Amino acid sequence: MFNTKYENDDSPIDPNCGCHTCQNFSRAYMRHLFKAEEMLAMRLAVIHNLSFYNRLFADIRKMLDDGTFYEIYPALAIKLDMRI
Repeated sequence: MFNTKYENDDSPIDPNCGCHTCQNFSRAYMRHLFKAEEMLAMRLAVIHNLSFYNRLFADIRKMLDDGTFYEIYPALAIKLDMRI
C-alpha cells in the first residue's frame, strides 16, 4: 500500500468486496494510514482479509457440495496467485 499509484486512488481496495473496509475507505486513505503507521491501517486490513477468506472458504464449501470444485480449481488457483 506504499505504492504512489494509490496516492490519489479513491476506489475501494476491492470493488467486488462488501466488507466494512471496502465499503467505507479508499485505497488512498489506506495508503495514508499505512504511511503514517496508524494502527487503524492494520485493523482495516485485517477486517478486509478476514472477510475475503470467509467468502473464499464459503465458496469452496459450496463448490465441494455441488461437485464443481475440481472444475473451477485451476482458474481459482490462478486468480489467488495474482497480486493487484
